[in-house]
Amino acid sequence: MTDTRISVRSAREGEAAALAALHTRTRTAYYTAGGLPAKELASARQISAYWERAVAEGRAQVAVTPEDRIVGFLMDGPPKFDDIDAASVRELQQIGVEPNGWGHGLGSLLHEVFVRRLHVGGLTDGVLECWEANERAQAFYARHGWRPDGSRRPGPLGRDYIRLRMTAP
Repeated sequence: MTDTRISVRSAREGEAAALAALHTRTRTAYYTAGGLPAKELASARQISAYWERAVAEGRAQVAVTPEDRIVGFLMDGPPKFDDIDAASVRELQQIGVEPNGWGHGLGSLLHEVFVRRLHVGGLTDGVLECWEANERAQAFYARHGWRPDGSRRPGPLGRDYIRLRMTAP
């Protein structure tokens, strides 16, 4: 069960570096679990600009402790896929939780925020990509109603990224 003291808010200017560091830890945990060597992953410094844009564009949400320590994140935005209508679908671009906090409901809390953001935007459908070797993430998304839509693209170690879709309740 998620700690009821955790809250979710919009990321603030100046938090991109903390988000990039957390993103690096989460990526390292799931890619190395799938067999990719950590040395092949981007560093926090390399992905800071990515988070700076997301924060500036209002696409980043953070899960924080009462002390305002970031323990999870959510990023969404218009889909980057040519065959998806941005007027009716939103892309879940990132959900990340501090790896030592996995399995306590924080990812589900962030997913609920994504669903609320869909509804606020007048949308019901979401799309995302998940690395085929990330079985933990695939199980998480399946529990939340996401299903493969048949689209794939090449990923590391010969394991594809698979596209998932969901219609929000």
